[in-house]
Amino acid sequence: MLGYLFERFAWLSFAIPTFYIALTNPGYYQHLTYWTLMLHVIYFTVDKESPDARSAIYLLQGFSFCGAIAVFVGYALISICGGLHHGSWVAWENAVGARAGTVTTGRTFTTCFIQKSYEHIWPVIAVLVDARLSKGALQRAYAGAGRWRNLAQSMCSFFVLGSVWEAVMANKDGKNVLIVYQQPPYLSSANLLGHLGLSADGLAEDFIFVTVQKVTLISCAAILYTVVVWPLMAAKPKGKGKAA
Repeated sequence: MLGYLFERFAWLSFAIPTFYIALTNPGYYQHLTYWTLMLHVIYFTVDKESPDARSAIYLLQGFSFCGAIAVFVGYALISICGGLHHGSWVAWENAVGARAGTVTTGRTFTTCFIQKSYEHIWPVIAVLVDARLSKGALQRAYAGAGRWRNLAQSMCSFFVLGSVWEAVMANKDGKNVLIVYQQPPYLSSANLLGHLGLSADGLAEDFIFVTVQKVTLISCAAILYTVVVWPLMAAKPKGKGKAA
């Protein structure tokens, strides 16, 4: 029952703000964060106690879990680099918003903290609490599941989502990720390779930065998946009549 109630609460917590933003400030959807929030909206519609939910759990639980972790880690990286470049985290956040057209006046630290905690910390809390409260349902759904297969499916699903976002939004009008997220110009491929005496001919300006970021966030998501979700696959549901 607690798992079901949390599913409904989590769904509302994602659905109401994201649909409101979609109607009032669609510029936010230039960011992968909001694509991922919509993924959580879809996942938390699933009633995991339903006998018909197994396919949806296989498809969406790891997808949502890895997405929450990956976005949090990715945001942490760009926050550090952007904050150092702009002098403060808030100044960097306002610069990103101004470029995207989503911020017309400077936001305060409190405003930014509340918004970014919702966007990046709450999804991590939600998927972790969900895994705990819906442990029994997830164990039944994942009974006999292949650990590596499900990890690969979850990671590949989010990688595809991120790649589609990158192709249609991050590189829109020729803009690269360094520009979209207001990162230091010294993180460009040409500058980084130049220090090594190498040429960046043929490489996108954001190639090295994006590659390092992807490897880092994918690795972190994969590690947490093995720690939190794999044990659910190892456990076997007890049959009726068996001793506890």
